[in-house]
Amino acid sequence: MKKILMIISLVLICLFLYGKYIEINNLKVKEYTIYNENITDSFKELKIVHFSDILYKSKNNQDYLKDLVTKINEQNADIVIFSGDLFFKEEKYNNNDINFLKNILNTIEASLFKFAVIGDNDKLFLDKYKDILYESNFILLDNENKLVFYKDITPINVIGITNLENIDSLLESEISYNYTLAITHEPDNLEKLSNYKIDTILSGHSLGGIINIPYYGGIITSNGAKTYINDYYKLNNSEIYISNGIGNKKFDFRLFNTPSINIYRFDNTKKES
Repeated sequence: MKKILMIISLVLICLFLYGKYIEINNLKVKEYTIYNENITDSFKELKIVHFSDILYKSKNNQDYLKDLVTKINEQNADIVIFSGDLFFKEEKYNNNDINFLKNILNTIEASLFKFAVIGDNDKLFLDKYKDILYESNFILLDNENKLVFYKDITPINVIGITNLENIDSLLESEISYNYTLAITHEPDNLEKLSNYKIDTILSGHSLGGIINIPYYGGIITSNGAKTYINDYYKLNNSEIYISNGIGNKKFDFRLFNTPSINIYRFDNTKKES
């Protein structure tokens, strides 16, 4: 019995050390193809890089963020999307931190646009957040939409959701479009958003449940991500992709849940059954 307890204790210690010092320092690239008949031929092969939840802590994040930007730029994205929570709510930021974030985010490259939405932590530092995004050439979509053109005259509609008010107005346009991509920070908005004519929704905030059990998914929830935690869902006619995020909350720990960025390629060809 003692031998079994010793083995269990050793396994638990190894898992803790792995989650504390190894898992959180890896960075994975997850690749998806978004198949949708509403995507026009001109948007086939459009490439989007999506990242979320930096949760910047000045003591230990600078080198990691430099590696993140290098990884993003290696993808040669057409559109880069940040789905919120640049800041960590319990951190205090000085001018050096703000200038570093401006400079590092400014070096992220996209051939078309860089978009961002507001995370729950960002609301606590909203003026700083808006200033950083402006200086680093991100377009903040605060319950706003942007028609994106690519190779021809039919755009896609990109909308950023801060709250669930006036969603209908974000879907209205004098210019005809076929496909809508929505970005929202908190995934528990997804069920309501899927009732609208939105093809694809990108989100973050859940951090993949912190600890990810194989064949089950994330197990630690937080407000705003109680229901939708894992990578992918299909609700009504909307496909939903949730980023695992980059940073960590109060405790720097992840288990079987590597920090990641998501890569999406557009296609309008039906999957073979």
